[in-house]
Amino acid sequence: MNYLFVPFTSEESNNELLSMGTLWASQVAKDPRGREPPKLLFYNTKHMKPLNIINNDDTLYVIAHGYEGISDYIFSLSTPPANGLIPALTAGELSARLKVAGLNANHRRVKLYVCNSGGEFSEFATSFKSKMRDSMGYPNIDVYYYNSSVSVPKEFADGNYHKDGVLFDAQGNVVLTPRFRASEARQRVP
Repeated sequence: MNYLFVPFTSEESNNELLSMGTLWASQVAKDPRGREPPKLLFYNTKHMKPLNIINNDDTLYVIAHGYEGISDYIFSLSTPPANGLIPALTAGELSARLKVAGLNANHRRVKLYVCNSGGEFSEFATSFKSKMRDSMGYPNIDVYYYNSSVSVPKEFADGNYHKDGVLFDAQGNVVLTPRFRASEARQRVP
């Protein structure tokens, strides 16, 4: 089973990420291969254990935003608001939230599905894995990240829905071709 986790509370402007997760699940539901849509969960300080329903072999996708040139944080918003204050988490803060949210200590697979147009996300992912193993007590955790910008699943030419990879030109505009599956940009943290 796949789960999508938004690590921000409603007070931390998580609506954009919740909308992305809802769209992701609805796109997977359209896939002709009949795959089960992922379940969307979010960090909530009132109900502290939303992740305790996840089995050790399930895949947990953490969905958030990244900004080019800022590799130490993940963010709840794709663009900074007018006041410039953006809810953000470090790798240590994210690992603490997963533990507080009830992720089983024997969980094995976390995929950091974080938009990162600069290809600089490996540092965050490596730090996150280290925090999960050394500080939070997750000895079996495997962490994956994407070294390009990524998007929710979209229909491809084969008629199936795949998580979408996104390329940008030098001016920051989305390049529609060549289109690629996000899995082609997935990296495993050693």
